[in-house]
Amino acid sequence: MAAADLLAVARRAADHAHSPYSGWRVGAAVEFADGGVFPGANVENGSYGLTICAERVAVCTGVVAGKRRLARVALTCRDREGALVAGIVPCGACLQVIQEFGEPDTEIVIDGAGTFRLADFLPRPFGQGVDVPGVGSGPRRALSTEREERRCE
Repeated sequence: MAAADLLAVARRAADHAHSPYSGWRVGAAVEFADGGVFPGANVENGSYGLTICAERVAVCTGVVAGKRRLARVALTCRDREGALVAGIVPCGACLQVIQEFGEPDTEIVIDGAGTFRLADFLPRPFGQGVDVPGVGSGPRRALSTEREERRCE
């Protein structure tokens, strides 16, 4: 699917956002490697921490449909007055979810700003096989386990 078509899906999704607190209607569309496309919109909550971003809604909808490998993400945002907010980028949680199902070169198309790669925003993601400075790669003990061992010494 062309980037412009994917952005059109994201714009339609933004029309269904639930954003009574911020007024920002965010829409996303994700394209999986097999061609499946899924929309998402932000769903705000009075308890702000329970708000879910458009990107995660779209990715999770695709995963529930059996998809696993992201190819591209499109993102758009309009403010209360309907003006395009071109300076948005996915939050850290959304970037990490995109990384879980994508690759460093997964495209992120931002309405009014251009096309980027996941690695442009998240150069050192969490995940299996990630090399941690000073620790190396491979299996690592959880910090809580190390703390427990020190407390027992």
